[in-house]
Amino acid sequence: MVFETTGKFQLVEGDVDNFDKMMEAVGVAPEKRLKGRTLHPIIEFSVDGDKYRVTGSAEGIPERTKDFVLDVEQEETTIDGRKVKSTYKREAKGLMVQHEVQENGMVVVYHREIKGDQMHVKVTCGDLVANRLYKKL
Repeated sequence: MVFETTGKFQLVEGDVDNFDKMMEAVGVAPEKRLKGRTLHPIIEFSVDGDKYRVTGSAEGIPERTKDFVLDVEQEETTIDGRKVKSTYKREAKGLMVQHEVQENGMVVVYHREIKGDQMHVKVTCGDLVANRLYKKL
């Protein structure tokens, strides 16, 4: 069984204040956080066997693609150039969890859950929680 998120999703609403606090906590520069508050990124998921691909794009930001295999830690570079280590796990039908360990040791966890034509993303970092809602395109 695969993670049921093949397709494109665009951010339609989110907890901007807590997401900004998370970006600050992990070391994102103030000018990049300001830009991040206004973006409505599009995320596309695809899968080929056990290999997953996620491509993200937003106005004024170069498109980025990440390839990964479930349960395998890998180094990634964030949109603002920081190095992190991520592990993706499928925890249930339609639910994928990403653990992202920052250079400063903080951990950001993304719970991505598909419900119909929506992707609900709960992002946690320490005591901070930000909910983000994406709509399938």
